Amino acid sequence: MNGSLLASVSPSDVVHEPFAHFVSKAALPAELYRRLDASFPSAEAILGGRTSAIENAAARLPAFKVLNNPAIATEWRDFFKIHTSAIFWADIVRVFGDSLRSTFPRLEERVGRRLEEFRIGVRGAEPQADLRLECQFVINTPGSKTSSVKTPHVDKRQTLFAALYYLRDPEDRSEGGDLEFYRWQHSPRFLNYRMILPQDVTPIEIVPYRANTLACFVNSVESVHGVTPRGPSVRPRRYINFIAELPFKAFATRSMSIPARLLHWSQIRQISRRSVGADRY
Repeated sequence: MNGSLLASVSPSDVVHEPFAHFVSKAALPAELYRRLDASFPSAEAILGGRTSAIENAAARLPAFKVLNNPAIATEWRDFFKIHTSAIFWADIVRVFGDSLRSTFPRLEERVGRRLEEFRIGVRGAEPQADLRLECQFVINTPGSKTSSVKTPHVDKRQTLFAALYYLRDPEDRSEGGDLEFYRWQHSPRFLNYRMILPQDVTPIEIVPYRANTLACFVNSVESVHGVTPRGPSVRPRRYINFIAELPFKAFATRSMSIPARLLHWSQIRQISRRSVGADRY
């Protein structure tokens, strides 16, 4: 593989409302996608001996556990190498540079370098970099009931850019599990810095969970997204997660007051992080 998922994307392809994002429903050539799909690691390989008592929970295999792992297919290791390198970051800056600068006008000053000159490292392996890139296998475990793996939220405040690339199993007959983008109905307020009450936002766009679909965006307080409820399934939901992470918080979020959280306590208990855990170290 000679280029990144953004190699053929133009800055003019970026949609700027309600936050900068781009969606492709045919992100890679069909033959390359077929090879990657056929060699996607098994759920057991991604779980790596972990077990989950939670249905429809996220399990991840990060880049630093993939890049030199002979158990992972060569085409995938090449894919991960590109997408944790300066090549991918250069494409992110080429496509989203104007959006990054307008969203974070003091970012280059804080880092001490222009975006194009950021020192790039692999998350979990090179902590001294200006920016750490992650490219990780993710599955959402099967479930017997309808549920959402992630309700409306923004990504971590250290995350500058994020992307999802779907590799839906052709035998997956479940419904839902689509990515959804939202707009705030009023000034942003958060339950715990990231999670959001569904009634505080309005859905504006759905990215279907379909094979070879890419969705990426600049992460900020406005970048609210979530996953629609997914029906019962015996197959895992499969995708690649991309993260560009700073060593500091890029933005601040305003938490709800304690009385407000108590008022919505029953809802808060239902908005939980579904994760197998122990996926980074």
